[in-house]
Amino acid sequence: WDIGPDGSRAVYVARGDVFTVPAKNGATRNLTQSSGAHDRNASWSPDGRHIAYISDQTGEDEIYMVSADGRTAPIQLTQQGDNYKYGIEWSPDSKKLVYANRKQQLYVVDVTTRVQTLVYTSPVFEIAQYTWSPDSRYVAYTQPERKGNSSIALYDLNSGKITSITELWFQSFSPAFSSDGKYLFFVSERSFSPRYNNLEWNHAYFDLGKIYMVPLRKEF
Repeated sequence: WDIGPDGSRAVYVARGDVFTVPAKNGATRNLTQSSGAHDRNASWSPDGRHIAYISDQTGEDEIYMVSADGRTAPIQLTQQGDNYKYGIEWSPDSKKLVYANRKQQLYVVDVTTRVQTLVYTSPVFEIAQYTWSPDSRYVAYTQPERKGNSSIALYDLNSGKITSITELWFQSFSPAFSSDGKYLFFVSERSFSPRYNNLEWNHAYFDLGKIYMVPLRKEF
């Protein structure tokens, strides 16, 4: 489920279809009416005009977009899918989507041109956390590492460059941009204050995770 930007309606997925319902008065709308397909993961665009969702209507998982008022037919945004997709996130300008798949890939798709850009393929595990910068230029994501932890990376849509934000030594996750885009917040487990365990005769570590901040410009 998701809430519309103005709060007047919400979108739900039920019985494989995508519905919008009013907060108070109005009609419930079935936007997909696809009884032979499994529609899921509906997400409302920030400008309120469209709803994106995943459907196996073609026999494979693909991403679709439909107008929020239900007056136009859904548009298929991705092609030739061959594995499970999940985690649709709209860019703040409502022009792009980021999503992950079971092949451990992270993609950005342009909803106008329908061009898909591969951001990163993890050699370790699936990518489950990602978020947009307020200006829709960057995607910050949690990158699984071979030693069993994860780090934070930043993808620049303009240059295609990936920048590592955190060191590989520590477990870091849950990236979030400040509302002005100047800082990136994340949680990291790097506070080591061991206590001696009198039962097992060993050191125990508690409360490792803290919230940290990285300035994204040199002048900050």
